Amino acid sequence: MKFYPYIIGAAMALSMGFTSCVGDLDVDPEDPNSTTSLGNAEQYYGLLARAYGGLVLEGGISVDDGGAGVYTRQLWNLQELPTDEAIVGYNWKDAGIQELGFCTWSSDNHWLYECFSRFTYQIALCNEFLRSKGEAEKYIDAAEVETLCAEARTLRALSYYHMIDLFGRGPWSTEKLGVGATPPTYDRKQLFDATVAELEEVIPMLVPASQQIYGRISREAGKMLLAKLYLNAEVYTGEGKWQECADLCNDIRSTIPSLAPEYKYLFCATNDKYVGNGEILWAIPQDNTSLYTYGGTSYLAVGAYNGEVDVTQFGISSDGWGGPRVRPELSQALAAGDKRRLIYEGEMSESLTDLNSWKADGSGYMCIKYVYTPETNYDNADGSATQDIPYNSADYPLFRLADTFLMLAECEKHGATGCNGLDRLNDVRQRAGLDPVGTYTLDDLLKERQCELYWEGHRRSDLIRFGKFSGSSYIWEWKGGLPSGAPTESTRDLMAIPSQYVPTIGQNPGYVG
Repeated sequence: MKFYPYIIGAAMALSMGFTSCVGDLDVDPEDPNSTTSLGNAEQYYGLLARAYGGLVLEGGISVDDGGAGVYTRQLWNLQELPTDEAIVGYNWKDAGIQELGFCTWSSDNHWLYECFSRFTYQIALCNEFLRSKGEAEKYIDAAEVETLCAEARTLRALSYYHMIDLFGRGPWSTEKLGVGATPPTYDRKQLFDATVAELEEVIPMLVPASQQIYGRISREAGKMLLAKLYLNAEVYTGEGKWQECADLCNDIRSTIPSLAPEYKYLFCATNDKYVGNGEILWAIPQDNTSLYTYGGTSYLAVGAYNGEVDVTQFGISSDGWGGPRVRPELSQALAAGDKRRLIYEGEMSESLTDLNSWKADGSGYMCIKYVYTPETNYDNADGSATQDIPYNSADYPLFRLADTFLMLAECEKHGATGCNGLDRLNDVRQRAGLDPVGTYTLDDLLKERQCELYWEGHRRSDLIRFGKFSGSSYIWEWKGGLPSGAPTESTRDLMAIPSQYVPTIGQNPGYVG
């Protein structure tokens, strides 16, 4: 089974904008902050399924393009386009998307508004589920109810992590807040402390990966989420949590010790075999017939394929959308012998000299990390496994074990003990077909993180943590809106609070409106 059946049923309702319900659920399609009457166990599972489905499908928020409003697509755009890994050219007319690539966004950028709205809506879905706990215990064993609630609280914590990282402030809302009540606004440290406390409480209630059902959050996934918060704690709060991060990473390694044997298969149509109790600690499932999206890996595959390149060798016969392109700095970081170099050059140029059109000989290479072919047919270039619909079945890899290994190497550089950081770094390099190193610097590690984790939604956070995002210490093409790049203000280390939310939660320093 590709995905847990309750989640498919409820997620399909999400994909139709909530015009349908699961069973007899009576839920206002645009207001998850509502009371819901449950009649049986299946309806309760379906309610949780809506929260899971909210990460992958459209619906629930008002956007000008439903497919562009998907959680994974919004998150990816804000984490990757402002960095040295990806950019969208002028051939796409989406308002405001070039400003993300240039680091020149304002509080009126609609991508910021849609992303912040998606986070708050997802949190509200989780709260709605948690408010139904009392009714659920009429139909489901109390211990199972506690487990399901722990999953919902972890899903909610994920959205708070993204809010902390991108926006640095927001409304703190839990199921204990009355329906319709205005939640208090928390600053970055308050959000961090509250989210960490939540995760520390719920992680022991989550099911270990070896026992968890595919598609649902495992204990190891919860630990990884908490470890990511600790990894960035110095940025978020001014106080490092390196040892705490290392301890959690080692906990994960104690139950899931080994990387997958082949890097490229982690991003193909059958990557679900590595999800959960494998290298992909937390995936957002996709399926091209039952759980499909214009976000996620569909956006990162056909969405990022050049429209004039024959892409049947990557498992799809549809024309590429000509969206995100590879920045030259990413191409230059990936050596020719690195197995992770999943970049198509063709007749295109590496440099982004022209952002207008993107033709087969245009500027910017094409990322082919995410493909439509199954593992068994991955290297078959005759098109026999090609599909003609744009939806990809590759699950979106939210967190991977390789990241855990590199986090251990980073924690060691910041004084954490018990990391074996050099060994873990070399484990990652060995799979990539590269020689081991005898020592490494933080700059080496930042480059290794790029080579291993590019286009997975981590780069902006990494650059900020290493002091390389804003300012002049690192310049890449089109940074600051100039072809050769330009310094940017430290203000850009946080996104602007969208103007629609400013009257309620205020604005970040350096932004107007």
